[in-house]
Amino acid sequence: MKTKNGKNPGERPAGPATEQADAARAARESIKKDPNAPENYTALAGALRMLAQFLRVRNPEASDNLLHMASAAAWEAKRRSTPALISGRTKQEVKILTAWLRMREHLAPEQSEARMEQIRSEYLAEALRDSESVHALANPTLD
Repeated sequence: MKTKNGKNPGERPAGPATEQADAARAARESIKKDPNAPENYTALAGALRMLAQFLRVRNPEASDNLLHMASAAAWEAKRRSTPALISGRTKQEVKILTAWLRMREHLAPEQSEARMEQIRSEYLAEALRDSESVHALANPTLD
């Protein structure tokens, strides 16, 4: 039965943050089905980066964590791509996230690649786990 607002009881409100959390979940499922496809990691990176943007003001620490996970996924996409076949979307995600990292940590260009590799090794497993915490961040309860 639908309520007055057209939603089913208990259904999450769909907003931009929820859509990005759902996109991240879908990308993780695609990675499970085809872990060798770089575009699946790129999709995950993009969804996590967009979700981090929505959370920046409300929860900067969680936003930074999501950006680290997005960086790990983007760098993994780059690693799984061949230089001749890397997609424009992957290049764009890597460029955006590398710029964020360089600005945040005041890195020179030559230092950023080593740091992205370190982030990939530290955060990739977390980025690939389908976590309810991402949805909880996207949909905080009103107390």
